[in-house]
Amino acid sequence: MSLAEEKHKQATTYLMPFEKYHGLGNDFVIVNSSHLPDNCNQDYEIDLCKKICDRHRAIGADGLIIIDSPKSSSTAVRSWRYYNSDGSIAQMCGNGIRCAAKYIYEHGLSHEETVFAIETLAGDIQVEILDDELIKANMGAAREIITKQFLSLDDFNFDYTFVSMGNPHAVGFFEDINSVKNYGPQIEVHNNFPQKTNVEFAKIINSNEIDLIVWERGCGFTEACGTGACATVVAAIVQNYSQKDSDITVHLPGGDLVIRWDTVAETIFMTGKAEMSFLGYYNN
Repeated sequence: MSLAEEKHKQATTYLMPFEKYHGLGNDFVIVNSSHLPDNCNQDYEIDLCKKICDRHRAIGADGLIIIDSPKSSSTAVRSWRYYNSDGSIAQMCGNGIRCAAKYIYEHGLSHEETVFAIETLAGDIQVEILDDELIKANMGAAREIITKQFLSLDDFNFDYTFVSMGNPHAVGFFEDINSVKNYGPQIEVHNNFPQKTNVEFAKIINSNEIDLIVWERGCGFTEACGTGACATVVAAIVQNYSQKDSDITVHLPGGDLVIRWDTVAETIFMTGKAEMSFLGYYNN
C-alpha cells in the first residue's frame, strides 16, 4: 500500500455522518447519537462541538445538536443535547428545536407523526410539522419575567426586561438598534447575569411587527434567534407595545418568525422555517 493510500485509509476510518440545517440562517450540525463512539462522554461532545463548528477548519455552525433517545420523558419521541459553538450547553434554542424537529420527522424518528414532543433541558417541547418548510413549536410559558431592569456600562445605559424562556434574555427597546447592538458582548458577561445572557436589541414597528438583532450567549451575532424572538414579544406585551392572542412578526436579519402568546393555552407559539443545507461525513 502506498503512503497516499495509507493516509486515505486513515482519513476514512472514523467518518461520522452529519446533516447541516438552518433556521433563517441560524445554522446547526445535527448528529444522531448512534453515530458517536460508544465510550463518548460530555467532554468528548464539547470538544467535538468546538471543532465541528469552526467555520475555517471544519463544517462551521452556530451550534451542535445531538439527537438521542428520551432519558426521562414518557411522552417525547426523542431527546436532544444542544451545544453553542463555544461548547457551552444551552437549555433551549428556538431555531435549533425547529431544525431538530425537521430532522426527527425526515428520518422517521417521530413514527411519521407530524405532532410530537422533544425532550430538552427546558422540558418537553411540542412541535408540529407544517407545509412549506414551516415548523410550529410550543415554547411553553415564559419561566420568569422581570421588568424595569437596568445596567450601566462606561458610556451606555441599558434599560431592559429580563425574560427566561428556559434560557436567559435581556430585552431592550430602541429607536435605532444598529447604533447600540455592539454593546452585546459586554452585556452578555455583565455581573447582573451570573450565567451570562442573550441580549436582544429590539425596535417596535407597530403592535404586530418588531425588528430584532440578537447577541447570543456563547455564540455572538446570529442570523436569527427563536427564543430571543419569543422573549422579545413577551417583553413587548408586558410593556404594552403589543397584545396577547395576536400573531406578531419578528423581523430578524435571516428572516421572519411569527410569535403568539396564547392566553387559552397560556403558552407561547413560534412558527418559522427549518431547512436542510447539506449532508456529509465528518472525519472526526
